[in-house]
Amino acid sequence: MSRTKKFKYLLPTIAVLSACAGPSAVTDNVKQLTAPSNWSSERDASSNIEDNYIEINNWIKSFNHPQLSQLIIQATKNNYNFKAQSAKLAIAKSRIQVADASDLPELSLSLGQSRRKSVSTDETNYTNSADINLQLSYELDLWGKLSDEQTKAQLNYASELAQYQQAELNLVADVSKAYFNLVEAKSLLSLYQERANNLKNNLEMIQSSYRLGLSDALDVYLTQNDVSRELARIAEQQQQVATKGRALELLLGEYPDADITSDVQLTSFDTQITQGIPSDILTRRSDIMASWYELMSLDASLAIAHKQRFPRISLTASTGDSANELGNLLDSGAMAWSLIGNLTMPLFNAGRLAALEEQARLAVVQKEQLYLQQVYQAFAEVENTLANAKALKERFNHYEKAKDNAISAETISFDQYLKGLVTYTTVLESQRRAFDAQSTLIQLQNQLLANRISLFVALGGSPFSESANLQSK
Repeated sequence: MSRTKKFKYLLPTIAVLSACAGPSAVTDNVKQLTAPSNWSSERDASSNIEDNYIEINNWIKSFNHPQLSQLIIQATKNNYNFKAQSAKLAIAKSRIQVADASDLPELSLSLGQSRRKSVSTDETNYTNSADINLQLSYELDLWGKLSDEQTKAQLNYASELAQYQQAELNLVADVSKAYFNLVEAKSLLSLYQERANNLKNNLEMIQSSYRLGLSDALDVYLTQNDVSRELARIAEQQQQVATKGRALELLLGEYPDADITSDVQLTSFDTQITQGIPSDILTRRSDIMASWYELMSLDASLAIAHKQRFPRISLTASTGDSANELGNLLDSGAMAWSLIGNLTMPLFNAGRLAALEEQARLAVVQKEQLYLQQVYQAFAEVENTLANAKALKERFNHYEKAKDNAISAETISFDQYLKGLVTYTTVLESQRRAFDAQSTLIQLQNQLLANRISLFVALGGSPFSESANLQSK
């Protein structure tokens, strides 16, 4: 287990200790938070698809797109927002070192050289002075205030670490969705081009039939209109492909020149996601964990604000020497020294410290309510995503049947038109239905992919395996 993971599992214990080290404003609403045993939108347990479930970890592999995996590696290395989040995490880690420094005394050295001029009525005198001082200071942590500050720094780092992990998950999800959006745009472009070619072939056949007196001029004009409209649709879709490509390139940290390649076929899957129970997301979702650590950090701040009203005891030891010249320092042998104990206790401050403690308490109260709202919002995200997945799957299945029927109807209607059995209006209606079914099917397939990615994120799944080390962290 990595050092980062060890620290992550130790932090809940730290959070509990911080809450017990002083006054706490965290209520039982958080400590006794309960959730139902199952998701209300969960698939019927009686369905026989148990063998088709996949785990929520390493979910990138489930899409079976090697190029997507490579793009994600590139994004985690080059995305500017993610690198900024990494720097923010490093700052929080350095603050732990700052807080831990209070465990040891502070030693400082001062060295001075001065020259003074004094003028009297009779003469002018010059006096040289040099001194050196070594001072050791230490504050006694009688009330645990310094320990609370150290715990607060650790909790802040834990929150930043969880936010960093959430930023990584969001980046992977954004890249995945942007990639499949590009694939969808290219799939639609391919469909439009295929439809345009078919219409051109139909136009040639209808023109030949018209020259033989077997078709009307209206049929020729209607087909020419369809060809022109489809060519216009192709031009519009080419712009959509470029736009989707630039969106993906921005996430990859590249110049957005729409010069990125991708597959031209969307992924299909028949597997279900292992959803677990609702309470799992309290410890599995990094954004909720980050909010929890923030709450505990504010609770530690309340303890610090409370202990600011207690006496403060510090010890200072110093030694030094002085001479006329800088070079004569330390030549005199014995050095002067002093040892001072200092007690500082606030007596009257017009209620300032009490007001600061009350502000700290109210900050905990505010954060607790925001945390509870975030938890229930997370529950709602999973429930909505599960329900949406079911509805999308049903629509996809219906449109898949509609596509097969529409394509068959299109072929039959055109053959019957050439035989003079139906009008060209029937052919146009059959073509429209076939085209709508195919394009809708592609869009629904991408929506299913986006929904699956959203479900992985909502459940707090890891996009990589436990042994993955994309950034050599």
